[in-house]
Amino acid sequence: MTDPLLTKSTAELRASFASGESTPNDVLDATLDHIATTNPLINAMAFVDEAGARRAAQGATERIEAGRPLSDLDGIPVTIKDSINAVGMPWRHGVLANKDLPMSTVDAPPAARLKEAGAVILGKTTMPDMGMMAAGVSSLYGITRNPWDLTRNTGGSSSGAGASLASGIGFVSVGSDIAGSVRLPAGHCGLVALKPTQGRIPHLAPSTMRSAGPMARTVDDLIDLYRIITRPDPRDTWGLPHEDTADILAPLAPAGLRIGVMLDMGYGTTMSDDVLHVVRSAASQLQAAGAVVTEMPPIFGEDPYPALDRLFQVRARTEWESIPESRRSEVLPAVADWASGAANYTAAQFSRDTDAVMRAQEIMRAKTSEFDFVISPVIPTVGFGAEEVGLNSAQPLAHCSFTAWFNQTAQPASALCFGFAEHMPVGIQVAGPRFADQAVLRLTKWLEGAREFDIVWPTDVAAQKIGATA
Repeated sequence: MTDPLLTKSTAELRASFASGESTPNDVLDATLDHIATTNPLINAMAFVDEAGARRAAQGATERIEAGRPLSDLDGIPVTIKDSINAVGMPWRHGVLANKDLPMSTVDAPPAARLKEAGAVILGKTTMPDMGMMAAGVSSLYGITRNPWDLTRNTGGSSSGAGASLASGIGFVSVGSDIAGSVRLPAGHCGLVALKPTQGRIPHLAPSTMRSAGPMARTVDDLIDLYRIITRPDPRDTWGLPHEDTADILAPLAPAGLRIGVMLDMGYGTTMSDDVLHVVRSAASQLQAAGAVVTEMPPIFGEDPYPALDRLFQVRARTEWESIPESRRSEVLPAVADWASGAANYTAAQFSRDTDAVMRAQEIMRAKTSEFDFVISPVIPTVGFGAEEVGLNSAQPLAHCSFTAWFNQTAQPASALCFGFAEHMPVGIQVAGPRFADQAVLRLTKWLEGAREFDIVWPTDVAAQKIGATA
C-alpha cells in the first residue's frame, strides 16, 4: 500500500510540514521506500542520489522547523531528466556509449533554481538516446514502462519523468521538450505538462527550439514548479525577463474566448475515434461555458514533415559523430539508423530544409493566431507498446505532428489528461500565443476542473490499479 504522504499535493505537503504533522525527512523516507518497490517494475529512475537527497531533506526540515522555508518547494521531492546537468550526478543523454562520462560539475539553470528553492532532488529520470525518440526505449536504460499498464509506452523523451510521476515517485519533475517531449509523456501517463515559450524557462544550451518544461500530476503542483524554474539565469542568452505570477492560480473562464479545435494537421497518422471523442468532449465543455469554439480546417496543404525530420536527423547524427568511433555501435539502432541518412546531406540541403521549416512555422503561427487558444490531441492514437520506438519505426518522431510545430513557433503549449480509453489516459493539448504561458496554464486549470472524473493514480504498480472514477 502506498504511503498516504505520497498521494498529497504540494500544497498539502506544505501544510503538513507547517503543522508538524510530517517533515521533509518523513516524505523522503517514504519516497525512497516507494522507489525501491516501484522502480524495478517501471524503470523510470536513471540515477538516485540518496545521499544528496538526505542532505537536502535534513536542511529543509531544519529550516521549516525554524519557520524559515526557502520557497513553496522547500523539502518537496522532485526529479530532473537525465539531460539536465546537476553537480555530482551523471549526464548520459540516454546513450550506453556515455555511461563512463564523469559526473557533472555544473548545475544547469533548472537544477540551480531547484537547489536555491530547497527542493529535494531525488535524482535523474530516464530518456531515450539523445532525446531523439518519442518513446521510452534507451540503449542505456532499456525500456521504461507506463505504470497504468506495464505493456504500454510512456512516450518520450521525458519518459522516466512521466512514469515516475504517474506512479507516485516525486511530486514534480523537470523534463525538456524539442518536439513534444514533456507533453507526449504527459499524454501517455495522464499528467500535466508545459512546453513554455522558448526562453521562459532558462536552460543550457540556449535554444530557439528546445525548452525545459515542468511536469506534475495537477496544474497547481506544476505551477509551484513553474514559479521556481522560470526565474532568470544570465547563462541562457534567449532567457526572458522575470514575470509576475500573482494571478497564475486563478482559472481562466472560457466565456467569450475564441477557441480553435485542431483535429487535422493535413498529414501524418489519422486520429483514432477514441482520441477524437476526448478532444471533442473538451471542446464541448468550453463551448458550454461560453467560448466561441471553431473546428479548424487542415493546417497544411502539403506535407511539411520531411524537412523537419531531416533537421532532426542532422541533430542526431551530429551527436552520434561526437561519440568515440569505437563506441558508436552502442547507440540504439532505431536512432542511429534513422540518423544515418544525414551523413549525405549537404549544407545547401540543410539550408533549404531550414527555410522550408520556417515557412511551415509561419503557416502554423498564422492559422493559430486566428484564435485566443487552440486545443488538439497530444498524440493521434491511444499510445503504443512499451517496446516500440513510435508509431513509425523508420521515423521515430513522426507521430509528434500535433506537438512539434509549437516548438518551431515558440508558442506555449500544455498537456492535460481529459479522458480514458482502453484503460489508458488520453491527453489534450492547449496552446496559446507566444508569452501567454500563464494564460495557457490558467485555461488548463479551468479544463482540469471541468473534467468529469477523478484520476486514481497507479501508485501500486504491482497490482496494476488502472482507470478513473466518475
